[in-house]
Amino acid sequence: MLVPALISLLVIVGIIFVYLYILAPRLNPLRRADSYLNQNLVDQAMLEYEKILQFDAGNPIAHYRLALIHLDRSQIEDGVRHLEEVIRINKYDSEVDKIAVERKLAEAYISSEKTLEAFQLFFDILKNYPGDVKALYHVAFILLGHEYFDLAQRYFERLLRLEERDFEILFGAGITSYQNQKTNEAVDYFKEALSIDPHSDIGNLAMAFAQQRKHDYKAALNYVRMIIDTSADENALFVAKRLYAILSVQAKRPADGVKVLEELLSYARKKGMTEELSVILYDLGFTALNAEMTEPAYEYWNQLYQAEREYRNIQSLTTMLRKEMDFKTGPRDVEGSVVEYTEEWLKDSFPSDFVWQICGLKSERTIDLSPLLATAHAESARDDGGEKKKAVSSMAAEKVNAFIQLDVENFRIIASRVMARLGYRVDEILQTYREADGVDFLAYSQSVKDKTLIWVRRWKDIRVSEIPLRNLAQAVNDMKARQGIFICTSELTDAGEAAMGGLSKLRVILPNELGNLLADLL
Repeated sequence: MLVPALISLLVIVGIIFVYLYILAPRLNPLRRADSYLNQNLVDQAMLEYEKILQFDAGNPIAHYRLALIHLDRSQIEDGVRHLEEVIRINKYDSEVDKIAVERKLAEAYISSEKTLEAFQLFFDILKNYPGDVKALYHVAFILLGHEYFDLAQRYFERLLRLEERDFEILFGAGITSYQNQKTNEAVDYFKEALSIDPHSDIGNLAMAFAQQRKHDYKAALNYVRMIIDTSADENALFVAKRLYAILSVQAKRPADGVKVLEELLSYARKKGMTEELSVILYDLGFTALNAEMTEPAYEYWNQLYQAEREYRNIQSLTTMLRKEMDFKTGPRDVEGSVVEYTEEWLKDSFPSDFVWQICGLKSERTIDLSPLLATAHAESARDDGGEKKKAVSSMAAEKVNAFIQLDVENFRIIASRVMARLGYRVDEILQTYREADGVDFLAYSQSVKDKTLIWVRRWKDIRVSEIPLRNLAQAVNDMKARQGIFICTSELTDAGEAAMGGLSKLRVILPNELGNLLADLL
């Protein structure tokens, strides 16, 4: 009896195997296409997906797979067409994730220079997923590029609370602060950016100009000297050496400036840099004059006058200096001395928006974002705490309530999917003091692999006080994690809200945001 039963069981298993791995892929067009894709037979897979769409034009999986293939091949227009169709169909599941589709489409818009469409989509993503790092990144830089500096700063601040502090983001935040006249903040951002890339020409230049604005001329000189000593970029060196001379005068060390400019003058003559020669000779005259090198100053200005008589006010400067020299008492003893024009020269040596023009972050094409910005202002103010306590929407409340009611296993599963939505990969489920209260995760950022401690709590009738927040902050330090995330199904108490101001490594996700994250998961 046992042997025939085993034989029958083997036959059944064999039939199942043949069906699942041989017949089913051949009979099911979608599985057949996926099979080709898994074998890297991309062209055959594309043909199969196209066949599917001939009979089922509203198949979101086929559209999404084709979009990914086209984008991978840099066929942006075709990829956009399929992604737009997925959004029109508006049917999502575990294989076609809504936020992934929106991200892909927005990035494709960026690649095809459809900035307005990209901005709209990224901002829509932030409405439902305020912590989406890619969306925050693009919104911040698009706003900055189009000179909406005040609003851009809010998004950079949000981004820096969530993302690895890399050079690009820190430099963008620094430029935004600089343009907003927040010079101390700009210096802090530039300093941190330069700790990552100490030899960045644009980073050192921006820092030097920021320090100059603070009247810390000696500090500014150090950053310009870094460029002079290490850069191989001709344009960066030209700007740096001019700025060095100006800062030397401001730091009461004009002789140092004369030396640097004389080196630059020799280089410019050797390279035949005609336009630059005029600028250098003009600067040299003032720098030498402030170093009490009157005769060399006159010589430099006279050379400029002979070469380009209409250059700025060189004719009057040369005439005035010659008269002062003829008195033989020194320019500072003569009423109306030419040295009095030094302040004007210092002020006009670089345009007031020079840093902005050279930083590389200004958009080449101007696009009117104003139709979207009223909403953007309201959204950023909401995230920055402009509203005190936000009422949970009915949809969010429904989703949060359903989340609370899940059994332990399903609660963990859905919580881990929320983590994925936030851009984190769960590495380990940690032991929780009370299993019924929620779940603790050790997770890593998918973009930068930073360790993050995440506590998810399903408390229904009690608000979150400062105690669990401080406990999480302590646990973050104990585990040497970069940050902690506290996800809760109830609001904070007043003490809890107050405590958040001093817990810089913590992020709290409240019911309204949690409900939006759960929208397609429950």
